Amino acid sequence: MKDGQKFLKIAVVLLIICNIALMLTLWLKPRGDRGIPPNPGSPRDFVVAQLKFTAQQAKDYDLLIKDHQDAMHHLKDEARTYREQLFDNFKNADADPHFADSLTRLIGNNQAQIELVTYNHFAKVRALCSDAQKTEFDHIIGDVTRRMGGPGGPPPHDGNGPPLPRREGPPPPGDGQGPPPPPDGR
Repeated sequence: MKDGQKFLKIAVVLLIICNIALMLTLWLKPRGDRGIPPNPGSPRDFVVAQLKFTAQQAKDYDLLIKDHQDAMHHLKDEARTYREQLFDNFKNADADPHFADSLTRLIGNNQAQIELVTYNHFAKVRALCSDAQKTEFDHIIGDVTRRMGGPGGPPPHDGNGPPLPRREGPPPPGDGQGPPPPPDGR
């Protein structure tokens, strides 16, 4: 039994040494080398870092951000007012269905304005860039909009547990109710 206990002690010591070596390797290795992209923080910081903006470009970009945020704040307040009016219409005993139709059109037009303001914002940001930066901007714009919660933004979340997986590709055929039809040839 003494040989078995000696072997067990040696095995435990070797495992502890291996664990320490692994932990040191992970801790001492630079973050970018671990396959984990650095998180530069806000979408603004991401753009400035990825495009390697000069101090003047960053200053001009900050002004564009302020203008964009001001316009978005106004548009979102307007949308909230339209939605409140729409749902307050339920309280009206003689509610006019045309009123609801008009408000939903206003909400749709408001959303179109939000998209256009955002598009124009990024066109102005791109105009700040040098030719080399424009190429990089074209590569990162999808990441930027996702960081902002735009198209392809953060994965959907139902409030319970981790984010739900994002489904890639075109929507399934049919009305979205029930499972998709089997592939051809079955």
